[in-house]
Amino acid sequence: MKAVKWVVLLLLMVLLIVFLFQNYEEFLSATTLEIRLPLLPPLASKPIPLYALILGSVFGGGLMTALYLGLGNFRLRRDLRSVQRQNDSLQEELKSLRNLPITEADVPTSQPVEKGGNDSVGGAEEANSG
Repeated sequence: MKAVKWVVLLLLMVLLIVFLFQNYEEFLSATTLEIRLPLLPPLASKPIPLYALILGSVFGGGLMTALYLGLGNFRLRRDLRSVQRQNDSLQEELKSLRNLPITEADVPTSQPVEKGGNDSVGGAEEANSG
């Protein structure tokens, strides 16, 4: 899989270099950016080389992506710390409950068996044995 990734990356780099050499003059040409909004005078920039505009756009996109992913990572780390603290407190509670001694007062007792009628199990056993 790594070899395929490297071959594809190398192929893209070769295509990029070929593209840049074929369009060398256009990349050096100056470009003026202009914004026209209704009710406002048009805004224009100084002439900027096309390569600088492309590099600035790539850098800006990378910066925005890094900020977006960084904020998501920050949220995940905050949530992870919260869950780890909750887990630690539950583990401590579990340890403390494991170390408590079991006494007879804590153990629930079973219901007493009714003696009397033929409906009870004890009464049926006495009737069969006697």
